[in-house]
Amino acid sequence: MLDTPPEPAFNDIVNFARQRFMVPTALISLIDESRQWFKAKAGADAEETPREYAFCAHTIQQRRVLVVEDARVDPRFANNPYVVGPPRIRFYAGAPLIYKQQAIGSFCIIDDAPRLFTNVDQQDLVVLAKATVAELEMSRARRFLPP
Repeated sequence: MLDTPPEPAFNDIVNFARQRFMVPTALISLIDESRQWFKAKAGADAEETPREYAFCAHTIQQRRVLVVEDARVDPRFANNPYVVGPPRIRFYAGAPLIYKQQAIGSFCIIDDAPRLFTNVDQQDLVVLAKATVAELEMSRARRFLPP
């Protein structure tokens, strides 16, 4: 799925997440050895970022929802260039994308203001991550079907 063209279904999911959570940015990120690549993005311009600065890399390592209510006070992220400089991430919530028992990326939302994130919010984020994985599986299958 890395470096594949944009697809409307994924764009719809991230746009829905922006509305549901009232955040400026929602992303479907896939992680490889050195980078975080965005399969879909709403409210972001970058196509990819270095893995070493990716909040999503932390999400896939712990394999559960990662919530950072204020990145400025979280020791893991306080000195991250995306916190101290543009886009000035303050809030991050990401749910891992689990495909064939592997955490391959995350479905995440980002805000430039600190915020709380409830258990219901976390559950909804997991649902969006699961829907994303289902769509990834369908997209992959469509590529191998005869025209």
